[in-house]
Amino acid sequence: MATKSLAKLKDEMVFNQGLTKLVDVMKGIAAAQYHVMEHKKVNLEKYAGALEELFGFYDFRNTDHPYLQPQSEKKLICLVTTDSGFLGGLNMRVANAGMAQETAESTYVVLGERGANYLREMNRTCHAFPGINPDESRFDLGENFIRHILKEVWEQNIGRVILVFPYPVSFTSQKIEILNLLPCPMFYKDKPETLDSVKQAKSVILDSKPEGMIEYLTLFWLRCRIIEVFEDAKMAEYGARTMHLEESYTTLSKIDKQQKLQFFKARREKIDQSLRETFCAKLVSR
Repeated sequence: MATKSLAKLKDEMVFNQGLTKLVDVMKGIAAAQYHVMEHKKVNLEKYAGALEELFGFYDFRNTDHPYLQPQSEKKLICLVTTDSGFLGGLNMRVANAGMAQETAESTYVVLGERGANYLREMNRTCHAFPGINPDESRFDLGENFIRHILKEVWEQNIGRVILVFPYPVSFTSQKIEILNLLPCPMFYKDKPETLDSVKQAKSVILDSKPEGMIEYLTLFWLRCRIIEVFEDAKMAEYGARTMHLEESYTTLSKIDKQQKLQFFKARREKIDQSLRETFCAKLVSR
């Protein structure tokens, strides 16, 4: 195998050192973004407690409404992916988890063009939304996303809606979560298996129609839950990118050490060769 020239070895070493520094900076930025997002998260705990009380006042399960009772076997699978770099593996995990939930009549909605492209490569059709941004635009995206899935439920007679997204277990670990959006699980939380409608009718007076209350409560719960999911997904994204860049940094650092050894070894050999040639030339000239 041909030996690389000293100049080529030096060029490769300098290029790798620059790339290593760049990856180190990108890793620091991703880690900082994770901690910024962690402090930027909207605190919805006060709303969660109020919502649980509202859902607990009355048992709506007697009402035949698509937000409570599936009207068909059709399933809408929603995937939260990212358009950022170095996260193809995370997107694949989300997409594969979603495809594992498929039924004969499943359709897809995907947040993130890269995730949508992966699904299309797997011969699945989907409706795509742009990826989540950490700025205030995430609230508008959440509203558009909710509006679309509710429209699908009414127009396409969707029976179930699930959301698949990455969840940050910690800064260094992420897992894929599956959340049931519709039928709304809050209508079933802490409720007895049997319905006591007679007792309930005596203890609660409804000022509005149950259908209107169901739609209002479901929409409010979806808004709170979707924003939480979006923020968790961004934190998982930043954590996964940091870990990926950390692995790349470690690999590049090892390569840098090897290249330095090769360069200095080649340099010593070049110096030794030059000294021998000089010494021989002096002997010949005597």
